[in-house]
Amino acid sequence: MKTLFILALLVVCAGMVHAQKVTVASDPAADFSKFRTYAWDQGMMANPVIRQHIMAAIDNAMAAEGIQKVEAEPDLVVVALVSTESELTMTNPSWVPVLNSIATGIPASSQTWPVTKGTLVIEISDAKTKKGVWRGTASHTLENGPTGDRVRDAKTVEKPIKKAVQKMFKKFPPSSKK
Repeated sequence: MKTLFILALLVVCAGMVHAQKVTVASDPAADFSKFRTYAWDQGMMANPVIRQHIMAAIDNAMAAEGIQKVEAEPDLVVVALVSTESELTMTNPSWVPVLNSIATGIPASSQTWPVTKGTLVIEISDAKTKKGVWRGTASHTLENGPTGDRVRDAKTVEKPIKKAVQKMFKKFPPSSKK
């Protein structure tokens, strides 16, 4: 009985290690009530079928929030980045006031953070200011690298992509702190 319990505990813990982890961050100064439209920008996705799954999931999430996709003059610009084979490093301005260049006097407008293999990153920027206002990151989403069969690869990741985007957009737009 004790051995069975330990085996069950190991199986549960092993599943937790590879569970999808979603984090969301946003610019606390951004006024999300003024954003009504969005458009897509280039991202890093080699497999066009996987790209379609990601874009469709995000399009559905944005539509559910009442934000309309447009071809010209958007309020927001959306970029999706995917790391399936190697690690990436991302940079963008800090949203923490004490770390920005005005507060410190040091002209450092970006920060670096690793994006590990299997990660989906969705970056949303204000189209007018070009500043990032929201970012969702889901690790353990695209764990398996490309096999050469693009359709099979896309089917393998369709469900984890939808799940990751749904988790991310539960926190979009961020709640106001009034």
